[in-house]
Amino acid sequence: MSVLHLDPTLGSAGDMLLSALVDLGADEQLIRRSVAAIAPEVSLSFHQVQRAGLRALQLNLQFPQAESARPWSVIHELLTAADLTEEIREKSLAVFGRLAAAEASVHGVAVDSVHFHEVGGTDALVDIVGCCAALASLAPETVTAGPVAVGSGYAHTAHGHIPVPAPAVLDLLTNSGARLIAGPATFESCTPTAAALLTTWVNDWVPGPALVVDRVGVGAGSRNPAEHPNIVRALLGTTARHTGTSPGAALLECNVDDMEPRLWPGALQSLLATGARDAWLTPIQMKKGRPAFTLHVLCSPDRATELAKEVVRQTTTIGLRISGTPTNDTAPPITKFAAERRMETVTVLEIPIRVKVAELEGEVVNVQPEWEDIAAVARNTKIPAKKVLQLAIAAARPLWT
Repeated sequence: MSVLHLDPTLGSAGDMLLSALVDLGADEQLIRRSVAAIAPEVSLSFHQVQRAGLRALQLNLQFPQAESARPWSVIHELLTAADLTEEIREKSLAVFGRLAAAEASVHGVAVDSVHFHEVGGTDALVDIVGCCAALASLAPETVTAGPVAVGSGYAHTAHGHIPVPAPAVLDLLTNSGARLIAGPATFESCTPTAAALLTTWVNDWVPGPALVVDRVGVGAGSRNPAEHPNIVRALLGTTARHTGTSPGAALLECNVDDMEPRLWPGALQSLLATGARDAWLTPIQMKKGRPAFTLHVLCSPDRATELAKEVVRQTTTIGLRISGTPTNDTAPPITKFAAERRMETVTVLEIPIRVKVAELEGEVVNVQPEWEDIAAVARNTKIPAKKVLQLAIAAARPLWT
């Protein structure tokens, strides 16, 4: 199976990712046609540069003074009407849609009200459409990525100086399962454009590529610090073949930080009864210092979906990853399983609290108040959080039906 692995451990931006994919062998003519469909005034070229002694490809854009800010509605109309292939159009809309959702979240506005500033400029539009065209031409069966360097310090934006990582970047990455690292840079290492591209494309976040590498592409950023190469790498290859003699197996995993501990023994027994070869827990610490467990379930590949459903029914997780040895040439080694979810609101002490409701095949399998809302009510009312949580759980009880 073909795998595109992205290495953003030194930095990532839209132009860097586009340059890396072109360096990797993406169809440059398709990229140019796609860019011309949405920004005919733009001239783009690529040239070789050095970054801390390493060779890399850098994108150069030339265009007349253009609009630097556009609302999401305008970009949506532009992409919808442009002469793009359906695949490139859908990929581009997905990236901008994810960006719009993040901007709406951090600014507390409706998605339709989002007005892009830096990421609405012509260069960002070119980066996203160009990257989506490059991805379409490479056509990997799956995309993985390593830890994302976000940098440190402050960034200057239309909203003034803001801390790095920028709020939209933080929102995108923390809701995707990506692992964040500061990296060596004292500036913004991951831009909102790159964060949107990564979180839309990446199927699994892994510490390093598990593949036989065929080609490597290196994209350079505009900055050239002396201390480290400001580059992003893209690796294209195939998954390593399993050479052992054991039969194929699948491993289901999820991190759970909000489940009553006394439920775990019964959950493990149920998974074993459903056909798991083994099921066990590993204690971990998640972001914000929360203690949690990683649930591991080992099973045969043909039982993976059934057991994934049982995990969602028996625990408070609403999604998990499935990895293992493929049983044929087309079976993916890493997939994701997720329940459908929606947000509802309950009122506790005359204060609204969001509640996440998860459904599996029409059955409500999890109803969980949002902890940030619980904590905020506890702080504001001076009532212990455990009491607020219980009140919210009681108020949300009708949502189980």
